[in-house]
Amino acid sequence: RLTHQVDAALQSHPPPASLPFSDKAFAMVRQGMGMAVNVPGGTAYGSRILQPGFEMAGKTGTAQVRRITREERQNGLTPQSQLPWAQREHALFIAFAPLDNPRYAASVVLEHGGNAHTEPQVQFARDILTFAQKRDTLGRPTAYPPINAAATVPVTGGVQKVAKAGY
Repeated sequence: RLTHQVDAALQSHPPPASLPFSDKAFAMVRQGMGMAVNVPGGTAYGSRILQPGFEMAGKTGTAQVRRITREERQNGLTPQSQLPWAQREHALFIAFAPLDNPRYAASVVLEHGGNAHTEPQVQFARDILTFAQKRDTLGRPTAYPPINAAATVPVTGGVQKVAKAGY
């Protein structure tokens, strides 16, 4: 959730601007993301959330970090597991849950994690979204106390200075 705090007062946020897409377009994207996770053969099916009502939707992806040579394209790509770590693709996954009434979103980037089909990035998102839904984190107060604008900090020699409090 978005939290903006000045002194001890939470600040309101303006509503987000509407996106220039039709409801039909959003429905198609949502359906496709749901299928990628919850339909056999989907790229994230093996790591779906099995608890009814907690199902997630998502999209796997990769980011190439090296140049693939013409020779490699003709003779076949080197498997990710045989490449040096720094040359392996980044594994990506974006997700939201629950599928029918989204409240939580996650994005995972696993640097040099191999291709999207190895799924550790999906498992991370699954665990995060399951935890968030079980704890109902949106229905709870933040885990940190309100911050005062200034705090008194002891300094050597018995003199105190006022310092900005923060994270």
